[in-house]
Amino acid sequence: MVQDHLVLPWEGNRVAPAPTPEFVRSQREGESREFLKSDAAAAAQSYRHALDIARSLWERCSTRVWLGRSYLKAGMTAEADNTDHTALQECGDVSDADGVSLALYAAERLLASGRNVSGRHATGQIATGQSDSPAADYVLRKASTVRWRSPNEAFMLQSLLRRMTSPAAAERLRTLAVEIRNAEQLATLVQDMPHLVARLQQASRSAPGDLAWMGYGDEPWLLTLVSPTSFAAPVIMAVSSRRIVPAGVTLRLAPTPGTVPLGDGFVDLQVEWPTGRFAVPPAVPGVLYGSILGVVLGAGLLAGYLLLRDVHRETETAQMRSHFVASVSHELKTPLTSIRAHAETLLLGRAGNAETTSDYLKTIVSESERLSRLVDSVLDFSRIEQGRKTYHLQATRLDEVARSAAKTMEYPLSQLGFTLTFSSDGSAPTLTADPEALTQAILNLLGNAMKYSGQARSIEMCVGTRDGEAFVDVVDHGIGIERDDQSRIFERFHRVSSIDTVGIAGAGLGLPLALHVVEAHRGRISVISHPGRGSTFSVRIPLQA
Repeated sequence: MVQDHLVLPWEGNRVAPAPTPEFVRSQREGESREFLKSDAAAAAQSYRHALDIARSLWERCSTRVWLGRSYLKAGMTAEADNTDHTALQECGDVSDADGVSLALYAAERLLASGRNVSGRHATGQIATGQSDSPAADYVLRKASTVRWRSPNEAFMLQSLLRRMTSPAAAERLRTLAVEIRNAEQLATLVQDMPHLVARLQQASRSAPGDLAWMGYGDEPWLLTLVSPTSFAAPVIMAVSSRRIVPAGVTLRLAPTPGTVPLGDGFVDLQVEWPTGRFAVPPAVPGVLYGSILGVVLGAGLLAGYLLLRDVHRETETAQMRSHFVASVSHELKTPLTSIRAHAETLLLGRAGNAETTSDYLKTIVSESERLSRLVDSVLDFSRIEQGRKTYHLQATRLDEVARSAAKTMEYPLSQLGFTLTFSSDGSAPTLTADPEALTQAILNLLGNAMKYSGQARSIEMCVGTRDGEAFVDVVDHGIGIERDDQSRIFERFHRVSSIDTVGIAGAGLGLPLALHVVEAHRGRISVISHPGRGSTFSVRIPLQA
């Protein structure tokens, strides 16, 4: 769910790389010759030029589809055969704007023309047991792939499988029919989503702590709205009632004679029990009574344990919230007090000289930036909790991002006597990333190192590339982290409690926010720490992220 809009499972990966202007010109020239002038041979020449200048896999595969089509129109069957078989081998994972694998277009031509296919029937269908047909083998493999595919690709696969008479094709057709039916119901669900979300949210508010379910569709489906983790956007989970209800039991969306409401937490769901389901059973032996009593007592004890656990969790949550509000208030007061004190000194003309005035102004700017970072952290946390955090991706040099973060922290570090050493292995890794978000994540790690350095006044930051990943290491020589605490430091609001951390301000958001940013870039953060010897936080992001 993105702002009350349902993003279908097959909609996320259709962004093709932008082609070069020369590639687009060759494509349009070929299409003009092929469709307007009906000159397939000339069109093939234009498409060959486009293939020569293609830069990405998407451009090469798109060109092979056009080229195979134009060769076939021009009667150049050998060239068409080679081109289409190359597309089968290279383009199985490349899709067009409609979500259809480009290799399927080549397979369709090969199956329709019968090239490289033996045992062809007079009806035009593919013979049973055709193991020597790369196109048929590809279609069977594609139809067997367990994943969400676009409806366009599903319908095209269905059309191709109907030309094949093997038992394997018949089995794939049955599975594909279910998949297409599910996709059609999902497409209908998108249109009804705003109304359904409002009702689900209302039902959830009436039963806090539990999932609210509602019926939808022919099966019917049981729908609920849930967030996989605290940082994730909510998702719609749909369960087929046909697969979970016992034999003879029927779920319906509207009341009918003989149905009863399914129960609390279920919206628009009625249950119809089979006849005799609740008939009075014969006399029950004493042993069975004893077993039932034992089960009831066990369930009572389990319920008591779960209740106590929930109460304990609620108490912990309330304490965390109270601590968070107090910590944020303290964090806000500290820079505000410093800004006010230095501004009043300047206003009263007590700075003394130009050098002191410059130091006061630098302090005001530094504290203002610190205040802005704290406010931004709280706002980012709020957006993450609501699933509204977005990232603006662009080509980004990680070493420049790290240098920018180091420059931002230069003055506050120098004020406290710190020395920040920056180093690079010279690889200058470039990512498709959000530079502002990465800068904020690195600033959080540097601020964390500064807070927990104890009496040490040296921090190192290293940038480079290793094992196909770009990395940033932030090293301090401070108080370190106990092994038992290292697994929890990335939890929201969590702060290590020890004698060394007493009096250190913080809201427990810096590391969780840094982790969210890095994971949003398909990366990870690890920590190596030894009490009394310092900590090393390592950010790792794949170069293809």
